[in-house]
Amino acid sequence: MKIVTKYTLIFSSIFLAGCVNQNTKISSNIMPTTNACTKLELLKTAYHDDFSQIKEIKVGGRVSNMWKAKYQLFGENCQVFSWGGEQHSYSCRLVAPNEDTGKSYYQNAKRITQECLGDEWQLQESKRNHDDGMKASFTNHNAKPSEKVTFSTHLVPTSGLFSTTWTIYYYVGNTSQPGNKQ
Repeated sequence: MKIVTKYTLIFSSIFLAGCVNQNTKISSNIMPTTNACTKLELLKTAYHDDFSQIKEIKVGGRVSNMWKAKYQLFGENCQVFSWGGEQHSYSCRLVAPNEDTGKSYYQNAKRITQECLGDEWQLQESKRNHDDGMKASFTNHNAKPSEKVTFSTHLVPTSGLFSTTWTIYYYVGNTSQPGNKQ
């Protein structure tokens, strides 16, 4: 009986080690990089190719087409949107449990974006139009019109029945797109 238990434990250990190795391989395919500046560069390059290398599963919509993103480069629930089939944007969100945490996420996203993009990218920060949140947008005004892309992060209060959470959105796209949240 002891020998059967011993072999069962050995076999189970080998099997579990194989699963862990497989999960490591899968996660490395999901997140191509953990370096924030490399992520921003990937998004900038992907924007000019309609985010083709980031699109995964198409989800239909009435006003726009949507794809789940292969990579959660910032936050969670990342998607690619297509406006009229021509203009594309990448969007992610991250929910914070309270205002202080939300503001911290927002400030970190703003700081990291500025550090990675560099001085040629100008920051424009303002209150959002429809709520008490904030919006920070980075645009390179010296870029050719065909290469204009905006990186923006939004801090949005989300009122619930018993509490208010704060959601941080991260967008990459053209600021003149229809439906762009202000």
